[in-house]
Amino acid sequence: MREARTESLLLPTLDSSDEVTRGRGSSDKGPATSEVIYGAVVDLMYERGYHGTSVREVARASGIQMASVYYHFPSKQALLIEVMSRTMRDLTAVTQTAAEAAGDHPVDRLTAAVRAHIIFHAVRRKEAFLADSELRSVEPAQRAVVTGWRDRHEALFRDILEQGIRSGQFAKVDLRLALNALLAMCTEVAVWYRPEGRLSLEQIARSYTSLFLSGVLSPDASPPTTTRVTPGEVDGA
Repeated sequence: MREARTESLLLPTLDSSDEVTRGRGSSDKGPATSEVIYGAVVDLMYERGYHGTSVREVARASGIQMASVYYHFPSKQALLIEVMSRTMRDLTAVTQTAAEAAGDHPVDRLTAAVRAHIIFHAVRRKEAFLADSELRSVEPAQRAVVTGWRDRHEALFRDILEQGIRSGQFAKVDLRLALNALLAMCTEVAVWYRPEGRLSLEQIARSYTSLFLSGVLSPDASPPTTTRVTPGEVDGA
């Protein structure tokens, strides 16, 4: 059951109770219309950016009148907030469910969380790209909504890393630096991954987890010729 819930969240879902990003409500046909609008917004903003997309173009791409767009979303900013909030909300839920299902060991939890993060960014790459690149376009009054979900998502990984450090499974590294490196590495999958590529998502997820946990240096490697930075040596990030 838990796996099914995780996979279902990889597909867009509309939270009709989200008053921040919804308009005045919906009729029986409202949710379907909202999903058409949502899909058009994601495609257009992915191709042209927030500032290069107009509500008129969204209506045209959705095959509806502008008034219908405004019925569901009161402004172009509300359209962006819907994409940003929904994406981060679903990403957080997918990652948390995967980590919880993996058990208590930090290595298992990290492996599951990395897999969920990577697969989400590959399957819903347009939304993930917008969530990562269009924060600058969110108006100050709404920014806390989006950053709140982003902070919750980061906290999941931070808690796993902290657990691993406390238990001795992970080295005592600079936590912020490690977190930034891990999330940046996994998030970038949304930019370059293609289904027809050489590696499957499962292979990418396993390789990324292995790279992060073990690095690329072989145990039999010769001593480095340059000064090696040891864990905990780097201050802040």
